[in-house]
Amino acid sequence: MTEQFKNQLQSAGVDVSGALNRFMNNEGLYERFLRKFPADTSYQNLLNAIDSSDFEEAFRAAHTLKGVAGNLGFDNLLTYIVPLVEVFRDKKSDIPSDQLQGAKDEYQKLLDIISANA
Repeated sequence: MTEQFKNQLQSAGVDVSGALNRFMNNEGLYERFLRKFPADTSYQNLLNAIDSSDFEEAFRAAHTLKGVAGNLGFDNLLTYIVPLVEVFRDKKSDIPSDQLQGAKDEYQKLLDIISANA
């Protein structure tokens, strides 16, 4: 993993050192999981579930995304996803648009960084 990649991730609010700790300080393993992140379907499943007002599926997808984001150190994404998990856990239909938009923005920022360093 290049220093530039690490710096870009850190600038985007990624807790690289915490994530590396969870990956037993194996940078190669962490980088492989980072590169798999764009293929993870939980984000798209979340958007699809919201569009179809399927709050049970939205909860599952948001909860899965929360776990993935937590393991990879995506702290800025977590600040938006964690409250959404609770909204869907309670099966509320009033989804905070600022939370959802923040999650979308952070997700896209991470995808851009990962793809730029592929």
